[in-house]
Parts: sequence; structure tokens; C-alpha cells
Amino acid sequence: MKRWCDCGAICSQKTAGGHRKISLEALQRFLATSQRSLCKPESLGLPKMLPTRHVCLEGKKSPRNQCFRDALARGEFETCRGLLYEMVDEGASRSQAAECLIADAMHGVGKAWQCEEIDVYQERRACDVALRLIFDLNSSLPPVADDAPVAIGGSPMCDPYQLPTALVELTLREVGWKATSLGNQLPLESFIQATVDCRPHLVWLSVSSIDEEDTFVAKLNQMAVSLANDVVLLVGGRALTDSLRPRLRFTAHCDSLRQLGEMAEILRLKFEYQTAQACAETSSNHG
Repeated sequence: MKRWCDCGAICSQKTAGGHRKISLEALQRFLATSQRSLCKPESLGLPKMLPTRHVCLEGKKSPRNQCFRDALARGEFETCRGLLYEMVDEGASRSQAAECLIADAMHGVGKAWQCEEIDVYQERRACDVALRLIFDLNSSLPPVADDAPVAIGGSPMCDPYQLPTALVELTLREVGWKATSLGNQLPLESFIQATVDCRPHLVWLSVSSIDEEDTFVAKLNQMAVSLANDVVLLVGGRALTDSLRPRLRFTAHCDSLRQLGEMAEILRLKFEYQTAQACAETSSNHG
């Protein structure tokens, strides 16, 4: 440090006692020009990460995915939106485009945050942009039919992730369900109340995080038992491991949005057929 100060690499001033005094501004200028970093910059009130750093999120290798991840890391909503609708214009469904680009990018964001390659504000901003993109995709869908089957769902307590359940809502609405996400961090008792209030034909549970497995298993199974016999319970999420699923009661497990969409479309067609049959029998009885 003395040599850097004496040769002028770091601007400093001599105190009356002969000590070298370095201002924060001079220190930051030296760090930027020399590409060096401090071990504990926060102890001086400085940011932990260099403003000149390049954030490179991990993910799929395609140029489009890379462009999307870069734009999301910078918080560029319009660029991300353009890439999503570019896929849609090429024939992908909205949920397929969202799974390909948004889900891929957010996995990269989560990993970069855990490794402290990005700051908390960047992770929060990316989540906000992703939610706005999903809302935009939802808004661009044609209106769902008034007599469409009803679906509700969300994420349980101790699950802080908002995106998975929002993506499920988008997927179901795209295949004709009147779907409503109830949000995340909901007590499973709230799902029981919601099924009574909303009278859905389908309930979904997106589970990315579980706090205590035995408690979760007991409460989910209680919820499953409370559902009417004709209500479908779909579950998914990375927390529902191969070892945990056999302990749970549900109708079906989905590994991807594509699988969910295909299954939901079959269920909707089945519901419409049963409704038509019931209407025909009613007409016949009245006749």
C-alpha cells in the first residue's frame, strides 16, 4: 500500500504524523482501474461487488435463452417480452415460451444469488420482471368461456416462490380453464376453505420448498380427503421428491408445464363431455 501511494497509483495525503491517508473515492478509483477487489468492502461502507462485474447466468445454451437471461439480469422488461413473443409467433404456446425462457433464466438467477454472484436487489428485480411477463402473457390470452371448468391453486407455507404457481395459472388458462392462483405461502387449511368457497373442478399445489415433511404430509393428505370425489388434485414442484410422493394423496403429479397442459386439456374435454351428457339427460327427462 505504501509503494502504491508513493508512486501515485493511489492518491493519498500525508497527515501531520506522517501517515498516508486515502479517501474512499481514491480507493474506489484505484480498485476500478487496477481490477482489484477488497476482502471485506462492506466494512468500509462499500458495495461487496464491483460495478464493472459481468453477470453471466447459467442455463440453456441457445442464443435466445442467453439473450433472455442477460436481459433479465439487467432488468430489461421490453427485451424479455420481445423474446417471449418471438417464440409465440413461431408457434410455441405461451406456457411453452415461459417455461423455455422464464423458468430457465430464473434457475440461473437463483444459482447466481446463492453463489453471491448477484446482489439481492438483482434477484428481486428479476422476480418482479418475470411476474410482470407472466401477467402480460396471461393478459394476451382470449377470454375464457363463462362455463369453463374452475381451477384454483397455489403454494403452501414455507414456500416463498411466486413464479411456479403463476406459471401453472397461465398454463391452465391457455388450455381453457377458468384458473386462479391463490398465491404462495398459504396454509393448507386455506386451500380447504377455498375449495368450499370457489367449488373448483381442479386444485393444484406447486411445492418448491417444504419446512417439515411429516407435518406437510399430514396436512396435504387431510386436504386431499376433504375434496369432493369429482375434484382433481394435481401436484408438482421440485420439493416433491421420489421418496416423498408415495406418502401423499393426489390425483396426478406433473413434472413440467407441458405435461400439465396436456393433462389439463384432457380433463377439460372430459368435463365438457360429462356436462353435455348431463344436459342431454336433463332435456330427455323433461321431454
